Amino acid sequence: MGQYIKSAINTIYEGDNDHIVIGLTGRTGSGCSTVASILRSDLSELHHTLYKGDNPSSNDERKQKIIHRHLTKTWHPFQIIQVRSIITLLLIKNGVKKAVEFIKTATPEKEDAHSIARETLLELEFHCKDIYERKDPKQIIEFYTEYLPKKSDELKTRLGETVIVPLYQVFGSNIRFSGSPFDSKVKEGAFFSLVKYVHDVISELMICNQTLGRKSLIAVDALRNPLEAVFLQDRITNFHLVAVSCPDEQRLIRLALQNFSAKEIESIDSTEYANRDIEVESTYSMQDIQGCLQRADIYLSNPNGDSRVGKLTNLTNQITRLISLMKRPGIITPTALERCMQIAYTAKLNSGCISRQVGALITDNNFSVKAIGWNDTPHGHVPCNLRNRDDLLSGLDKIAFSNYEKNDEIYINNFKERNKRYIKIASTGRNVSYCFKSEFNSIYKTNNQVHTRSLHAEENAFLQISKYGGQGIYGGFLFTTASPCELCAKKAYQLGIRKIFYIDPYPGISIAHIIEGGESNPYMELFSGAIGRSFHKLYSPIMAYKDELNALAPEIVPKGIPA
Repeated sequence: MGQYIKSAINTIYEGDNDHIVIGLTGRTGSGCSTVASILRSDLSELHHTLYKGDNPSSNDERKQKIIHRHLTKTWHPFQIIQVRSIITLLLIKNGVKKAVEFIKTATPEKEDAHSIARETLLELEFHCKDIYERKDPKQIIEFYTEYLPKKSDELKTRLGETVIVPLYQVFGSNIRFSGSPFDSKVKEGAFFSLVKYVHDVISELMICNQTLGRKSLIAVDALRNPLEAVFLQDRITNFHLVAVSCPDEQRLIRLALQNFSAKEIESIDSTEYANRDIEVESTYSMQDIQGCLQRADIYLSNPNGDSRVGKLTNLTNQITRLISLMKRPGIITPTALERCMQIAYTAKLNSGCISRQVGALITDNNFSVKAIGWNDTPHGHVPCNLRNRDDLLSGLDKIAFSNYEKNDEIYINNFKERNKRYIKIASTGRNVSYCFKSEFNSIYKTNNQVHTRSLHAEENAFLQISKYGGQGIYGGFLFTTASPCELCAKKAYQLGIRKIFYIDPYPGISIAHIIEGGESNPYMELFSGAIGRSFHKLYSPIMAYKDELNALAPEIVPKGIPA
């Protein structure tokens, strides 16, 4: 019976760990490629500082020891799929001649760009045909994970990073627009062209690994559009979207050290992290790192101070811990930071904002929860997602709309005109809600944030404390699934918040202007760990650990006791 149960448990774990696919995402300069290089490392190449001594002094060290023990027995390098390499492959599939001409036109400052591209792409094209004719699984794996990235890196080295990054941003956007790297016209059905090809490569690697009797450990470097991440999440059982972040000022320094000019950095950021006009069709096909960060369920913090003699030990600690949990869910319990950020993440789902959901949590300095909040309208107002455009125009559900919305003639006339584009949507059964701020700003051609109906999540959490009796939070912690704007940063500063744990760096000047001003500065710390779907997946044991150990351990009958 013992062997029977043991085989059943092993089958369950092997089925769940037959494959692990990680999608990396993050802004240029944040460190996605650094994480990929750690994931592809052999065990002997991992430089970590996980505790492995005999006398741990804390539960954190005990957890590290468990992870280290598991790591040494189960670590295998990941196979890396570079999205940039996939784009290079699509250049070939759409015609080397077209690719060379496009590169020549797009990079007039680089006179030999077209000749470099022609040489590299023709060599790659020849090798690609040869591999597919042989159909050898080892060679196919090597092609996608070694040869193709090598040739793409060669192209990057010869053309220069400052040429390649914006060029491949254009290629990627064009593929999403039209299915072709060279065509920027939006074509119906082309949106998922790039990620479909990435998915095809993942599937091909899985088949090759299965043929060779290997497990598939695959990382994609890197995803740049949140809907592409959703595409993979919905199709791959054991998929995790992992966001890599660092403080923005450090990211900018890294790019400058790679010889990017201020203008080039601004161009990259405007492509990856710009405000999106949701009424422009092409918006959804563009890179959207902010959307990816909001969609991610695992976060890695990669600040400059992390490295020890250039070995990035803290980053490696984070990675190895999470990989061990992917392989053996529940092997350790969540950190206090994960537990608190998970509450903030859950809180954000209450938000009625139709633009962006944000959650916040306030604790004392022992991580005892004092208040939660989410971005939403003041209590008594109807959240935006519960209001309906037609109800306003038809005079229904009057309490849901303000006197301004019901009575201002200019606003109503503009609203009626804009409402025409939503008529067909109503026939699908969707509730056609709307954002008052967007409607108002469209009239007066402004981008004024004052007219938002919602409280910010952090602001709401602060107010909950005073609303229901109040308690001191001086020296406490703030957790936010975004990061505080200037207004919320001032409130946190005034209340004496000591640490702010955040996920998505605010694009404004709240940190430099407010948080870092004066002499009682809160400490800003990028969150690292699992939340959302991955929180439950990583920390929910497949079965009670006691039962698992009893089932796996051979039964021993003590001497002198009848069996």
